[in-house]
Amino acid sequence: MSALSSADAIKIGILVSAFVAIYGLSRWASRHSESFPPSPEIKPEPAKVLPLEPPREWPKVVPINVRPQFARTEVVDESALLPVRIVKLYFSRFDVSPGPPDPAAFADEVFVELYDENSGYQWTNSYFVATPRGIQQMLEDEHWQYAFADQSFFVRRYDAKVIRDMIVEQLINTQEKPRPTQEDTIL
Repeated sequence: MSALSSADAIKIGILVSAFVAIYGLSRWASRHSESFPPSPEIKPEPAKVLPLEPPREWPKVVPINVRPQFARTEVVDESALLPVRIVKLYFSRFDVSPGPPDPAAFADEVFVELYDENSGYQWTNSYFVATPRGIQQMLEDEHWQYAFADQSFFVRRYDAKVIRDMIVEQLINTQEKPRPTQEDTIL
C-alpha cells in the first residue's frame, strides 16, 4: 500500500471541510428560519344532525292502465314492420329450436337482428324474456335480492312463435311513423 500523497490529502481535507461547512450552514439556517409554535389542538365540533322531514303524502295516485298489454289474442302481421324486417332471432343461452331445457322455467336474453330495406341499415335489439318460475330460479341461482331489465317480456311457457309475435308487436308499436311534410299538408 502506498501512503497518500500530499495532493490527495489536500483534496480529502477540502472535501471534508466542504461537507462540515454545508452541514453547519444548514443547522444555522434552520435555527434562524421562521417557525411557528405548535397550535393548541382544536377539537372539531360534532356534526349537527338535521331533523328528518316528515314523509310527504302523494297528492294523488296515478293508476297505470297496463291491462291492454296483457293477453293479446290478435294475429300479429309482420308485414306491418316493412321496410324493416327481422334477419335473425337468437337467445344467449339456448337455441330457438328446440328451446330451453325446461319450457316452463327459463329466463334469457333474446337478440333480434333487424334490417331496413330502404336505407340498408342493420342493427340489433335485445329483450329479456322469462317465465315466472324462470325469474325465481335466476334469482336463486345468482343469489340476487332483485333484478331489473329494460325491454322485458314475460310468458307462461316457452313458445318461439309467441315470443316472435311479441317482439314484432313491440317493434310495430315503437316504430317511428312517417309524418306528413309541409308540402303534403298544403295540397
